[in-house]
Amino acid sequence: MSSHLQKEASLVDVNGFLVLPSQAEAVKHIFKKHPDMALEFRAKNQHMRTSSINLLLNIIETLCQSLRDLSIDDLGQAKLALTYLKYSGFKVDWLERKLEEVKEKKMEEQFGKSRMQELEEELKVFKQKFSDIEALLEKEKTKVLAATRAPPLMLDDVV
Repeated sequence: MSSHLQKEASLVDVNGFLVLPSQAEAVKHIFKKHPDMALEFRAKNQHMRTSSINLLLNIIETLCQSLRDLSIDDLGQAKLALTYLKYSGFKVDWLERKLEEVKEKKMEEQFGKSRMQELEEELKVFKQKFSDIEALLEKEKTKVLAATRAPPLMLDDVV
């Protein structure tokens, strides 16, 4: 029981949500930008409130990762978590829009990678064709040079 009290004592109250001191500034910033975000939040149990605000912070942290580190599955999980928060009473339309923006960028990135692979394959084919044409050109040059170096015909060659 004493470890539970120590843990609670180390939490900071921000707008009725208990968060770690390291999270307090971020949560204050969120409430400053979106003051009505939790007005309709229904959970009264402090553990549920803390879990919910942590979930919100985790979604935001996920969206702050580079596209390279994110997967479509990660974004799908973030969408599910956001849906849960929304049904719990959080007004998170602003975060939902941001999630959609990140998802679109990720899709563009994936499409771009796929397109780059296709173009690289086409380039390989063109390079091979170019190499083949270069080889033919060298053969023709050799023939032409051989023909120009051939000695002129003599009268006996013609007659």
